[in-house]
Amino acid sequence: MARTLTNDEISDLTVAERIDLIETLWDSIDPNQLSLPESHRRALDEALADYRRAPDEGRSWDDVRNDLFPRR
Repeated sequence: MARTLTNDEISDLTVAERIDLIETLWDSIDPNQLSLPESHRRALDEALADYRRAPDEGRSWDDVRNDLFPRR
């Protein structure tokens, strides 16, 4: 079994080491073991149905991203 790091030990890590630790933790999660709340499933189903009804009415990710994060 892996050793558990204390908060102090984590704080002593460099930013790069903490990012590596986060990536390792994230990669260890099996997405098939995550549950999706029913409300989220309904919202996704509705969005997909809307897209299928009118695929040309949406906006590209580039447009949305530029609205959310305008370049300085």
